[in-house]
Amino acid sequence: MINRREFLAWMGAAGTSLIGLPGSAHGKENDRLPMYGPPAAPSLALAHIADTGGLDPRYGAVDFKVYRDPDQLRTGFVSGRWDLAGTPSYVAANMANRKLPVYLLNVMTVGLLYVVSRDGGVNRFEDLAGKTTGMFFKGDMPDLVCQYIANRKGMTIGRDLRLQYVASPVEAIQLLLAGRIDHAVLPEPAATGAIMRGMKAAQKLHRVIDLQQAWAEATGGSSEIPQAGMMISQALLDRHPGIATNLQQAFATSADWVNDNPSDAARLGEAYMPMKAPVIQQSVRYSNIRSQTAKAARTSLEDFYEKLAELNPGIIGGRLPDAGFYL
Repeated sequence: MINRREFLAWMGAAGTSLIGLPGSAHGKENDRLPMYGPPAAPSLALAHIADTGGLDPRYGAVDFKVYRDPDQLRTGFVSGRWDLAGTPSYVAANMANRKLPVYLLNVMTVGLLYVVSRDGGVNRFEDLAGKTTGMFFKGDMPDLVCQYIANRKGMTIGRDLRLQYVASPVEAIQLLLAGRIDHAVLPEPAATGAIMRGMKAAQKLHRVIDLQQAWAEATGGSSEIPQAGMMISQALLDRHPGIATNLQQAFATSADWVNDNPSDAARLGEAYMPMKAPVIQQSVRYSNIRSQTAKAARTSLEDFYEKLAELNPGIIGGRLPDAGFYL
């Protein structure tokens, strides 16, 4: 069974372990500001902030690291060691509803989920019916997004949409290449990595469904899914009252740079992230990197949270976060 850590190893290098990561900046101000991000394209903007000194130096020089998985993210914040990190947006909501003093600063991407298939003739979500689709992280956000779309399209889970749950995206990719499943739901950059790996193995894999567009068709709303943002602790806000505004400005600048310069961003990302530059470069165009304050995105975030909660209320901690959660 391939786990999440092995997924990162497959993408190019081992993920950073929790032991040995720098702690939060509680001890000494104006020195280093640890910031963490997921192994995905939105972290390119965080790396750019660190690399260019995009944050006001009075808050400290940014020390950016890529974390392994959401479990490491949760541990960092619950332990009080971490104050600032890119996160799946629902993770921040869940932690806030469990009385952890954290807030969502912004939205960093509006969706990076795709269906990759052995069959290039697939072009609608309904075309997945009757075949087996690999799905990673059972009961988590990608699974709930697909189940929600299927329900809205009148498809029955287990009969029309046949999901084979796997431990990680890389396991889904391996099953796809082995011909043991027909399709796989994958996030970026795994979707791009799968297609490029297929080419090296003389196998044609196809990006057949943009799940953001399928979401829009199913809901009658926007194709923009506020999938990830930055989580910030009360402790950091207390130490540096102006940091939220400055950080959001820095992220907006760096997000624009990544979208406008994918080749340069890929070279930068290879130094920080456990994947190779060609995969990073190709994944940028599919990663929908955006910059919007959480307060401005509150309506879309709440709509997203409510739809996920229809299938699993626990994913956001049982209720919508309070208004103060959205910075």
